[in-house]
Amino acid sequence: MMKRYQQVTLAVFVSCFSTQVVSQEHHYWSKQFGSRSALMSGAVVGGVRDTSAGFYNPGALGFLEASTFSASGNGYQLDFVDISNGVGTGKDVESFETNIVPLLISGTVMLGNNTFGYSILTKNQSSIKMSGRHEKSAFDILSSSYDYVEFVDIDPSTYESIFDDSSIKFDGTEDYRGQFTYDSQVNEIWGGLSWAQHLHENISVGISGFLALRKQSFNVVQFARVTNPDSQYIASEDAFLNADFYNVRGLLKFGVAGDFGALKVGATLTTPSVSFFGTGTVAGGMGRFKEDEALGFLADDQQDDLDAKYKTPLSLALGLEYAINQKTSVAGTIEWFAKQKSYDVITPNSKNWLVGGNVNFVDTQDVLKVADKADSVVNFAVAVEQVFINKIAGYLSFRTDFSSFPGGDYNSMGINDWDVYHLTVGFTRQSKTSELALGFTYSFGSQDDFERLAYINPADRRGDDYILAMNDEGKASADYRAFGIIVGYTYFFK
Repeated sequence: MMKRYQQVTLAVFVSCFSTQVVSQEHHYWSKQFGSRSALMSGAVVGGVRDTSAGFYNPGALGFLEASTFSASGNGYQLDFVDISNGVGTGKDVESFETNIVPLLISGTVMLGNNTFGYSILTKNQSSIKMSGRHEKSAFDILSSSYDYVEFVDIDPSTYESIFDDSSIKFDGTEDYRGQFTYDSQVNEIWGGLSWAQHLHENISVGISGFLALRKQSFNVVQFARVTNPDSQYIASEDAFLNADFYNVRGLLKFGVAGDFGALKVGATLTTPSVSFFGTGTVAGGMGRFKEDEALGFLADDQQDDLDAKYKTPLSLALGLEYAINQKTSVAGTIEWFAKQKSYDVITPNSKNWLVGGNVNFVDTQDVLKVADKADSVVNFAVAVEQVFINKIAGYLSFRTDFSSFPGGDYNSMGINDWDVYHLTVGFTRQSKTSELALGFTYSFGSQDDFERLAYINPADRRGDDYILAMNDEGKASADYRAFGIIVGYTYFFK
């Protein structure tokens, strides 16, 4: 029979491995697409009049007057993440990643009163890699006597037959080593076809259908080691978790656009996505060993070729654009995303997670199941367009990118759970047959109550008989920053 304190220890680890996927991670407006649309931070649901309308508002495609091809991208992006006290007090962890991201290739074909469009876009691409290490010598990390009352709330005399105080070899100070590594990757590509019809002089309607391919991975490893210099006895704990999946899903976007001279308006409805197929792998394990104990445990499992699902919720968007005069326009867009109910992304097969657990059973399905859910959020964007000489226009825009992370008992398959804000400045230059765009985006966000990635500061573990602490035992502050270059080129042909 499994000893009760061991059951409690496993229960704590099980709660830590209840994993949740997150989009850059639980953010819906991480990227913007197209030349002018990206420079306006996506505040174009009302006024978009180029091929990016296939994504922003397919109804507006009906106002295009010529067949068009467009290619635009976020040519170069630098992402910075700084987690203060991420691996203990005074111990920060940082991530610095670079990405070259093509954002949109799109075009339209005019057939009478109908406009047909196509688009391929990088909806999401993000990566974070970081590690932290803590070393401490001559410090009393482990308790010098056994006391499980605080963990199991029973009489410690129950364990007299198991433990012999004379065998305790961790009196005094110990030398400590702790290590944490973290890696998260998200890549999502959309491909779509659009149709629009100019119903009235002022009104156009349309629809876009998209296939989305999402690939996401997450890996975290923690370990801690201590040794007693006098007795040379060793204690160690480790834990790791890995999930990797791809999924193909589909969704529809309906749009209507109105053009009333100086005022342009639009509205869209994006359906919840439907998961078609996907495959994933989950793996996780832990071990605990203390040389002066008669007990320890080892748990480990990996399961491949499991079904993988991914979903996104219903959303509604409204936008308008108003020309103050012939050279100056202002625009705004607001979008509401519905709550995403909890669902299973990857469900492992039922199996004993304990290695050598012939009597005791901990179900891998309970420990390594990957689930997802999201809260409802509302994002908004505002932009100013100023036309200068020689068909050059300048842009200044701002958008929110609020996190839909639901909190609670969920641990993230990723760490980007803070609100992000984006500021963009740039210009376009138009000729008779093409348009060139260039801009810069600065993104920033922070979170003061960020769950520590690895709370392994031995000064804060003193007196406990565990050397690898859980994430909920401390808070840290997190800062996110990114710099991006927007480049775009549109060719107009008949």
